[in-house]
Amino acid sequence: MAVASGKVIVSWFLVLVLLLPAQGQSPELRSAGNAQYEIIGLDARSVSYVDELSSHVVKVAERYLDAGALQFPQRILVSLKPEKYAEFEGDYQVRVGERGFVNLDLRWEASLGLRTTCRALTEALLVRYSVLNYGDEGPNFLPEWPVAAIGTKAYLSLRPAQSIKLAAWLAPESTPTVATLLQRKWKDTIEDSNGYALLWAMEQIGLPRPKVRTLMGQSLAGLDISEALLSLIQPADPAAGSLTLDEWWTASWVGLLTPADEPMETMVVSRLWIGALADLSNTEFKELNLSQLWDERENEALRELIEARYEILRLRIVRVNPAYFNAARSLGALFETYLRGTKRHKYVHRLTGFLGDFEDSKVLEEAIGKALGQTSAEGAGQ
Repeated sequence: MAVASGKVIVSWFLVLVLLLPAQGQSPELRSAGNAQYEIIGLDARSVSYVDELSSHVVKVAERYLDAGALQFPQRILVSLKPEKYAEFEGDYQVRVGERGFVNLDLRWEASLGLRTTCRALTEALLVRYSVLNYGDEGPNFLPEWPVAAIGTKAYLSLRPAQSIKLAAWLAPESTPTVATLLQRKWKDTIEDSNGYALLWAMEQIGLPRPKVRTLMGQSLAGLDISEALLSLIQPADPAAGSLTLDEWWTASWVGLLTPADEPMETMVVSRLWIGALADLSNTEFKELNLSQLWDERENEALRELIEARYEILRLRIVRVNPAYFNAARSLGALFETYLRGTKRHKYVHRLTGFLGDFEDSKVLEEAIGKALGQTSAEGAGQ
């Protein structure tokens, strides 16, 4: 457990020590972590960024999996390895060690894309989930589609415009049957578009989230969900006839290949997300609030945290509900002033602007909610 984690960190540290003497440098490992991941690397900003991104992946996974099943006794060790220290093929590798300890090694260079990083973090998360819930053999029957679905969902929630490209990748002539897709294992092939498409199709026919969670949980346990899924996709009207899985699957392509406008968050989701970005209570700086940040601007660890949150905000702002767009933008301006500014009064000005915009957005949300509620009530009475 903790011993295994320590052995891994120390072993990599020793490798770096042996590799760097020629340059006369001493490696300095930086680390950060959350309940599921421990991230180590040589660049503090990168470590903080992957820490924030991994938390985002977990939040997406919790929509489809029991949150309690993601509370691991040993965290996943994520190593950000520069090219010259990456002793593996490809962009990343997931390894399962003694006592179920899971390692994720990322080839940390500019060519490593956000989509691949989301996929890698998801892969490691579900491998660890399988080991914890089904023992050492769990990863052997871990299916591909939940890994692809959650990883792509996490990616698209940060880059929604890319859903257009995803639809283009899902060419009907290369799309597998549902049976083939359900049988694929996570190590067989990486088919992000098809795994995500299956989840998308389930949600588009209005399957309740608990039903989707049940299907995914059964699939992760190595069970064949074909019959259960088949029963759930049948038309409510018996006169409409029955559907086969592949008929339903083919019909689902039409919606995915002609996507709607760029997805947008609800007001509630945007409010909670912006509030979480502005809140430091779940970090090592829990005693601080936004009004105290400026006085701590020389704190390197705090700067790394804010830099990482600023980057996540920049990626996701395109999805923010219009009611909260000004608040998100002013929070970004506040973060940028903290990181790049030199005048205290400008930071105070940005802070006042954000607090005002956030409060205005909440008032607008409440007013819209009341108006919609009144409209619904009037409509029901007619």
